[in-house]
Amino acid sequence: MSLAHPEYLWALAVLPLLWWLSRPPAPRRHLWTAHMQQWQLAMRALRRRPPRGSWLRLLLLAIALVAAVFAAAGAQTAARPGPMRLVVLLDASASMAAARGGASAFDRARAKIAARLAALPAHVEVTLLRCGGDLRRRYGEAARQLSDVGRPSGELDVDLAGLADALRSAETQVWACTDGQGQVRLPAAGALDVFDARGDNASVLAVRVEDRWPLPDLRVEIDVVVHAAAGSAVQIMAAGAVEGGAQRRTVDWTDSQTATVSLDLQRLPGGGELELRVMLPGDVLPADDVRRLRLPPLPAPRVAVLEDEAAGPFAAVAAKALAEEVRGKVVEAAAGGEVGLLLVDGGVTSMAAGAVRALTFGARLPGQEEPEAWLSPQGIDWDREHVVTRGLDLSELEVDRAWRDLLPEGEPLIWSDEGGQREPLAVLVQGEGVASLHFAFRLRDANLPLLAAFPQLLRRGFVRSYDKAASLERDEGALPAGELDLRYAQPATSRPLGRFGAPPESLARWWLAVGLLSLGLRAFVR
Repeated sequence: MSLAHPEYLWALAVLPLLWWLSRPPAPRRHLWTAHMQQWQLAMRALRRRPPRGSWLRLLLLAIALVAAVFAAAGAQTAARPGPMRLVVLLDASASMAAARGGASAFDRARAKIAARLAALPAHVEVTLLRCGGDLRRRYGEAARQLSDVGRPSGELDVDLAGLADALRSAETQVWACTDGQGQVRLPAAGALDVFDARGDNASVLAVRVEDRWPLPDLRVEIDVVVHAAAGSAVQIMAAGAVEGGAQRRTVDWTDSQTATVSLDLQRLPGGGELELRVMLPGDVLPADDVRRLRLPPLPAPRVAVLEDEAAGPFAAVAAKALAEEVRGKVVEAAAGGEVGLLLVDGGVTSMAAGAVRALTFGARLPGQEEPEAWLSPQGIDWDREHVVTRGLDLSELEVDRAWRDLLPEGEPLIWSDEGGQREPLAVLVQGEGVASLHFAFRLRDANLPLLAAFPQLLRRGFVRSYDKAASLERDEGALPAGELDLRYAQPATSRPLGRFGAPPESLARWWLAVGLLSLGLRAFVR
């Protein structure tokens, strides 16, 4: 036992005063009498006795005083040497999601940490480090409650053994919880729990989509890698928004080598979610088995034509060819009618650029004045990287007549470069989920309808006007290669925590209890 305030021991000097005060009073005078016997009989009849001291009462009072002094002096137990801090290294890499026996290694690690921290003395300072994926630190009560440690993801890109050695000291214990995947060595000192996550695993590495929207045709290529025993049956399943229900394809694979599977699918008209899953019996890591595609609904491929008297037959022929390409039909351009695309050749339209899905050829927009004729533009070139014109051969395009200042502000796709000054011949105007494609010439004034690229240009303009395509949902990319092959991870092992130190514990309440008990007993002693 030690004292926090030993200066209060001077109060023990009161003990002699208590002894002096507890002495019975001395008689003030002496009287001689011959009736001593009668006096004693009278005192006995009155049940009185002469004043005298009580050593027991004095002892109980002294005990109460000593107890009060020791309580005031801060009596406390001696501190127990040992570490007073704990740092928990929780492996949250992707491989910790591997499940054996119904629960993942990460869930088992969380449960064990929560149980052990709940039994840890309150004076121990706890820090939790989430290692793997995004690094997170939690202190104090947040660490004890494992607040917001997330789910396993990413790669364990830290050396657990080196980190544990750097953090461990005489005042700090380190406890590592891991599956041992991707680690050259494990911590040789300190507490350690290795959770068994070994097993076969198949993973989706990448997904590539060739979407022929607005047609229902969809081609998907899936790259997979398999880490399993030879002879294991592996399949790719596509389920969701496709015709004919779920489709399966057997994967011809080689251990730890990338294999590619191609699927030709027909989407449902209403679109929806397409799930692509690699299936391996006994797969312990399901987190990397699935990718999802979001398929937009197919449009109503109705093509309407507006043309002036001098337009010629080209617009009607182009509309018919486009309708056949997108498996639609040509409808009449009537007010309030539902159309998928409006094809305008010449004349004046009432539509605003980028507000209606349209392809216009030499058509004036609202508010435009009569444009200036532009005869035989020279140096015609096009954007070879744009999605609308990429891969198209427009090198033989000739324009007999176009109009300057006819086109609205937009993204140039085709232009004339005369004298070093670029003037657009076709622009794309993007609106809110709507796009329109505008040409500065009519179809009859150019050889564009005769080029092999024309049908593809029409189709791409139609597709771009909707700005729709299949897209991956929540695509976080493939997991690191070191997190995929789980057959050689460390077997389960455990090394317990050592004993923690303890701070001095106050004994004041016990001394006060002794003092109060002594005073209580003294009340019954005469």
